[in-house]
Amino acid sequence: MSVTIIDTINNLNVTDDTVVTLKYEDSHEGWHSTGELEDDAVMETNTANAVAELITDRDLQVRTTFGDETALESLRSSDLLEEYERGSFEFETFIADVIKQKTYECDNLIEFETIQYDHKRGRCEVTSELTTTVGNLKKAAEAGDGDIYSLTGWTASFEHSGGTFSTDM
Repeated sequence: MSVTIIDTINNLNVTDDTVVTLKYEDSHEGWHSTGELEDDAVMETNTANAVAELITDRDLQVRTTFGDETALESLRSSDLLEEYERGSFEFETFIADVIKQKTYECDNLIEFETIQYDHKRGRCEVTSELTTTVGNLKKAAEAGDGDIYSLTGWTASFEHSGGTFSTDM
């Protein structure tokens, strides 16, 4: 994210409390007839890594679209982070592995839509939709000297003046 995006946000006259929806999309083609297309899609796309990078960014404080707690706290309260060995400095990788291995237990982090081409093959759309605030975006940009690397590949959008501002990060 460049400084010009923050400048644009500042020119839109939105408050720091304005909710920003962050969306990540990817897809994987394969065999839906085996019943494993969704699992394969999580393993074969970058979605789990992108989500892990985003939810471990302390400045962004991202939340699921259905909760009051941060996405990271949601994983903690579901006891999905119990096996992490503190001090190993691989927290982001650990989170990505948890998402890949326990996708359905990670409440509201990843959604799937399968498009069937025929009776065997199809494509699985893998998406993640999380939220933060304009204030958190500004804080993260300031900490990163204008860049928010954890938002690479995400689309940010928020309501303002009766419309929606949306930008690819």
